[in-house]
Amino acid sequence: MKILEGFERFSLGEGDKVLVHYWYNGMVCPTQIIKTKGRKFLISYDIEESMIQNAPSEWVKKEDIIDKLR
Repeated sequence: MKILEGFERFSLGEGDKVLVHYWYNGMVCPTQIIKTKGRKFLISYDIEESMIQNAPSEWVKKEDIIDKLR
């Protein structure tokens, strides 16, 4: 029997707002998914809730996403 954990119980797609761990200063930042490609997501920090709106967009894996922004 497989135990479902993390994001396997819901799907992520374009337009969803998610939390990720920013690599430069170690903060948890809200981002928005711009594009999906398999299990990778292109995220943008240019949203109202983000504290680092000028950070460049980057590709992250599904495992790098902490949670959906509620």
